[in-house]
Amino acid sequence: MNPCVIALSSRIGAGKSTIARAVSERLGWPRVSFGEYVRKAACNQGVQESRTTLQEVGESLVKQDAAGFAGAVLSKVNFKSGAVVDGVRHMEVLHALQNVVAPFLVYLIYVETDEQARIQRLTERGMTENEIKVADSHSTEVQVWGALRENASLRVRGDGDASGTVDIILEWLKNRQRD
Repeated sequence: MNPCVIALSSRIGAGKSTIARAVSERLGWPRVSFGEYVRKAACNQGVQESRTTLQEVGESLVKQDAAGFAGAVLSKVNFKSGAVVDGVRHMEVLHALQNVVAPFLVYLIYVETDEQARIQRLTERGMTENEIKVADSHSTEVQVWGALRENASLRVRGDGDASGTVDIILEWLKNRQRD
């Protein structure tokens, strides 16, 4: 497999992190997470970690300097041998990733899932129905459901067997790199 960056996006609870870990493991490529970076940034700011706070911190990082944000996250791995990036939530970040890794390609993969399965996952993580509605309506989610989904190189399912989804991604990538 030629080195590239596989970036995953999805609504909260759709399964992108599970799939990102599995793709990273199968390819032997490092995985880096925007969510983990934002959690550390929130901790460094001394703010209480909640879904709303994390969304606000992430949005602030994008507004301040999307390229710097993307670069800081990518600096955690050597992407020149290939990398998996978990949690792209903004088009500005996707474009920044593309600029930072050029001439390597970034393939955006959007993970879709059944709404009931997604709600169940979030409920099992301790979120209430109201917290899910609030999180879903935050401005950071608008581009996820809209522009990122529409601009994805590939859409996959996140509500089935992760191994099967990884097979689909790797087969697609192999065929894409042949062209």
